[in-house]
Amino acid sequence: MPQTIAELNQKFAIRDHITFTEDEPGLPKMRIATAASDATLYLYGAHLTQWTPRGGNPVLYLSPKSALAPGKAIRGGIPVLFPWFGPRWNAAEYDAAHGTTSPMHGFARTTVWTVDRVHLDPTGEVEVTLSLPVDEQAKAFGYPDFHATLEFRIGKELHMTLTVTNRGKEAVAFEEGFHTYFAIGNIHAVRVLGLRGSTYIDKRDNLTRKVQRETELAFSRDVDQLHVNTSEPLVLQDPANHRSIHILKTGSQSTVVWNPWTVLTPNFPDLAEDSWEHFACVEVVNAADDRITLQPGATHGMAMAVSVTPL
Repeated sequence: MPQTIAELNQKFAIRDHITFTEDEPGLPKMRIATAASDATLYLYGAHLTQWTPRGGNPVLYLSPKSALAPGKAIRGGIPVLFPWFGPRWNAAEYDAAHGTTSPMHGFARTTVWTVDRVHLDPTGEVEVTLSLPVDEQAKAFGYPDFHATLEFRIGKELHMTLTVTNRGKEAVAFEEGFHTYFAIGNIHAVRVLGLRGSTYIDKRDNLTRKVQRETELAFSRDVDQLHVNTSEPLVLQDPANHRSIHILKTGSQSTVVWNPWTVLTPNFPDLAEDSWEHFACVEVVNAADDRITLQPGATHGMAMAVSVTPL
């Protein structure tokens, strides 16, 4: 049975710091306010929609037109993509055989996760552990024997770790991603560092494979790039907000950079007309060449750490 708001508050709430609410029917969430940061974490999708280190500007962008309703993915923040990234790689074969339709980016982002643990450190850092239920939906899409948890450490820095264990008797393949929408001041001035020399799949050019030659990746048009075999630290420079956003990743071999610009924005009814000016997606991922195949009894972890420094 899903956890009720009353049960969540009774077991996990911490006065003046952590409360559970359900302002939108079917979308329970946790509100966090500490000496270290303010944050909003929806249990629906294990979706962090707000993180603002104390004394700083918001680090995440949430679309003002996002459909906050069951069955709809939240647009912005950090969507958790699992067990596939984008369209399912074997969707045609699997869906035809099972009479189903695999949703874009998997089912984790439209499932209400279970709260397993909440802890508030004296420094104001909050630790939260959520687990993804193995429900009828997961079984229908061929994932009946896995255990997935998402651990958050939310404070002046943000740490997220997705851990997946194969409890079945056969190997299981999956993709995963933290599809982070970073709030920025001026998309024309933003630069992404850490991808020089990487090979990427250009989704805006017929999936052509290219090499990132420049030290800095700039935005001057719509961008949708999947950089494979990339594990280096990344930096998102945001001059308009006088800051650099640092992204460290562990257990991730892919990086996605995305911005729809004016070209693709009309395709997304849950984006405002000017949303593209206010975010840049730099995503910690395992997809395509870097898809995970997990043997029976094995565990895989993918982690992201985000910090902000003056620029």
